[in-house]
Amino acid sequence: MASDNQPKLPAANEFTPGQLGGPEVVFDLLQMVVDLKGDRAGIAEQVRQEWFLDSAKERKDPAEQEAQQLKRAHNVLTGMRQYGLLEDSKDPLVLTPLGEEILDHKGKPQEGLRIFASFLLRKRNGLELAEVARSVLARDGAVTKKTVDAELRNRGFAVSTNSSYSGKLRQWLEAANVMDDNWKIDEKLLEDLAGVSPSDLDAWRTLTDEQRATLEVLRIRAEGDLTPLPSSQLLDLLDQRGVEFDKSQVRKKIYDPLKKSGWIDHEVGSSGRGGKGGLITPTQKALDLDAEFLGGLKLGDLPADLQKQLDTPTEEIIEGLESKDTGKKGIALELLALRLASDVGLLPVELRLRGVQTGGAEVDLVAEGAHLHFSRWLFQCKNQVSRVGLSVLAKELGMATLLKAQVVVIVTTSSFAASVRDFARQASESSAIQIILLDESSLNAYKAKGPRALRNELHGYARQALTLKRSQLAEVPKE
Repeated sequence: MASDNQPKLPAANEFTPGQLGGPEVVFDLLQMVVDLKGDRAGIAEQVRQEWFLDSAKERKDPAEQEAQQLKRAHNVLTGMRQYGLLEDSKDPLVLTPLGEEILDHKGKPQEGLRIFASFLLRKRNGLELAEVARSVLARDGAVTKKTVDAELRNRGFAVSTNSSYSGKLRQWLEAANVMDDNWKIDEKLLEDLAGVSPSDLDAWRTLTDEQRATLEVLRIRAEGDLTPLPSSQLLDLLDQRGVEFDKSQVRKKIYDPLKKSGWIDHEVGSSGRGGKGGLITPTQKALDLDAEFLGGLKLGDLPADLQKQLDTPTEEIIEGLESKDTGKKGIALELLALRLASDVGLLPVELRLRGVQTGGAEVDLVAEGAHLHFSRWLFQCKNQVSRVGLSVLAKELGMATLLKAQVVVIVTTSSFAASVRDFARQASESSAIQIILLDESSLNAYKAKGPRALRNELHGYARQALTLKRSQLAEVPKE
């Protein structure tokens, strides 16, 4: 479900290297703002004269032609504002500190473009775009704008149909050699410009809120005092920041995980300074981390432990359902629900019941689509040996009514009782809800043949629903 809270890529509009004849045009535009003292109308006219005199030729009226050209010129200025080069003021136009810094490097254009790319990576979701491109390449072996946009939607980004935002942002990152036109990433350069490595991102995203808050407190305190901090004082500082945590579980939930992953040193003595809670010291890894930047990353509302595994191949996900480790089994079940939704063109909205919290036994996912019409889907995935009984379907039908969903998908690693299939047909025939039942054979086909097998089976259910629901028309009173 699209909302104002969903992360977005910046809208470049006409402000792109491809549109304006190369990346170094950014210096000309910035200089134009300075030379014309921010006069919006004058700048727009000069942009029109420089780049858009040959546009809108299909318009016969010269006044209409000029108006269209000016509109495109103003779109360039809007794009510059979206990309952080102009302040919010509309007239006069004013360069931001970033714009001024880039213009200062006019004589060294590649350095200026790298400053620009660094900003886009850190402040305009460029790093997220790179991560999505990397994940798509790992999963599919090739990257296209279409697959990038689909993956952005899957991760909770607001991406409109036929959006050009991802391709235009890629162009500016390409200008600094961070990416090429095939979305291939220069990992070393990206790390240098972003100030963070992919491994740092993965490590940070797996931390809980209270673990992140602990590191933030330790880093702030370390600016003035690098001596070990007694646990009791650290917990007081967390309390002052309003961090919610279970004091009886501090060692298990905060200290031990942070120590194991190399973020802190935790020294526990039988007596003396620090008491039984011990002494806490941030490691150099924690001190070097750009935590403020990492905390601002927005990859949608999906849990952090799923974010870094979204590129797992479908075959590996399904095989993970058989893991003896309940945690891995739970993650696999959640990834399966997300992959199913993604492969039929839906946007995951909410994990209602997490697989990792149920020992990998079941997971609920709400997903939505806007194709020829809006639809809300409920996915219930069950990892079990026994057949799925009627009570499961009854529960999901109740949830569908409550959540106003149109489609219920129940997925199982086993099979369905005959009564479930019978009732599913009756429910499809007598209500507005469509029911899809995917069993072990469905998953085996999906594993072997990929999304095409899944879509073919769903198409079969759609044809069946068409036949079943046709009788509903006979129940409509005739005038």
